[in-house]
Amino acid sequence: MILAISPKPAAAAGLGEMTFDNKIESMKKAGVGPVIFSHTTHENTIKCAECHPDIFIEKRGANDMSMKKNMDGEHCGACHDSTVAFPMYQCSKCHTQVGAAK
Repeated sequence: MILAISPKPAAAAGLGEMTFDNKIESMKKAGVGPVIFSHTTHENTIKCAECHPDIFIEKRGANDMSMKKNMDGEHCGACHDSTVAFPMYQCSKCHTQVGAAK
């Protein structure tokens, strides 16, 4: 079963216009570290075919991901900027904290 996904643009979600620098500078400004993706967490609620290959290419490094693209409803934003999953402005649910032990 494929999820019916209707992502909202950032402005419609009440986040206003957002400017993104390169990935490292944007994360520094936001005070967050990189995202550590957990397949296990996602596999508990959705099936692989719901994301692959339509939302994500199944090859490490093949998806040019950015917060801009997420906010535009691509990649993680296909679910996390809609009613499917928690909203992306809950940054610490996905991003590690800057300086946190890995």
